[in-house]
Amino acid sequence: MSLVSIVKCGSYNIDEVYECVREAVDLVGGIKEFLRPGQNVLLKINLLSATPPEKAVNTHPSFIGACVRLIKEAGGNPWVGDTAPTDRLKGKDVFDITGIREIVEKEGGEIINFSRSGFKKVKVPYGKEFKEVYLAKPCLEANVIVSLPKLKTHQLTFLTGAVKNFFGCIPSSDRLRAHSLAKEERFSQAVVDVYSVCKPSFAIMDAILAMEKDGPSYGDPVKLGLLLASLDSVSLDIVASQIIGFNPLEILTTRDALERGLGPSSLEEVKVVGCRIDEVKRPDFKKPATYRGRIRRTLIRIFTPFGVRFFRNFPAVKSSECRMCNICKENCPAGAIKMNPYPEFDYKKCIMCFCCYELCPYGAIYIKRNWLVERFGLF
Repeated sequence: MSLVSIVKCGSYNIDEVYECVREAVDLVGGIKEFLRPGQNVLLKINLLSATPPEKAVNTHPSFIGACVRLIKEAGGNPWVGDTAPTDRLKGKDVFDITGIREIVEKEGGEIINFSRSGFKKVKVPYGKEFKEVYLAKPCLEANVIVSLPKLKTHQLTFLTGAVKNFFGCIPSSDRLRAHSLAKEERFSQAVVDVYSVCKPSFAIMDAILAMEKDGPSYGDPVKLGLLLASLDSVSLDIVASQIIGFNPLEILTTRDALERGLGPSSLEEVKVVGCRIDEVKRPDFKKPATYRGRIRRTLIRIFTPFGVRFFRNFPAVKSSECRMCNICKENCPAGAIKMNPYPEFDYKKCIMCFCCYELCPYGAIYIKRNWLVERFGLF
């Protein structure tokens, strides 16, 4: 059986979080299951943008600090890493702006920015979309890799969890290549390709404050008050998706990982310890607009060749929030955006990958639907 622990945690007080993290890890066998003294441990966090912790965009600094403390006390050398951009206006990287660097260094850990440590080309055995990728060098140099995701929704994969978290281990060029695949299924397969070469030993999920609705950047924060832990990232995502009201097989990264044998042999192979799922389940958790449209996506495939875009979700801009930074244009894999002076979208070219929405640092891009669909909740 693959064990997944669920532990309640009421706040981000670092001492409380530390005790809860230790309990969650102990419930699935303890830290000695994956760590020996002296080993270098890469804690792969979810660090998407320079936003405050209360927005639930990034893995919370106190949660990260608690995990660093746990690794240090077990004799490991904790590295905290992700691909962190530099804020063009402030001239600092996101580790600094979010306060993560301060708390990690206070707890005795080391910050590693993948953008500066570099990437190395690796082959992806049995890859479906990627036969090779450029992988962050720390992923290849660490003795142990641990996923520290934030529980959030996502426009393409529906859940940003322990598997999707490793998408941040490849450079922007490879991420754009994956987004250019345009279809949820193919994008999810590319994510699993990356996960398959990272080979994490453990996963601990920050679900104290989660994100619902239109994640991963500008959804709504919602307090769940939970931590999850497992030796298997796929199993952890299976349980996390059930807590927020998904069928696990609706999470395409989970389904693809199971098909490849990268997780448990079946859903029945996952055993929950600690709190029961039915104790903490949130069926009212709001899903992304893209999820609500399974019938709509079928109609899109039927009608789009005829020019009918009635059922589409599409990006739009709030000019009052836009600072004309060009990030949306520079990261559009379809070349569907031009600045005039604010972003203008060519919807004939737009592949609905929502990179612009995900990467906009100011919340100026939002997801819009046809007004009749929005008004009457069609599909």
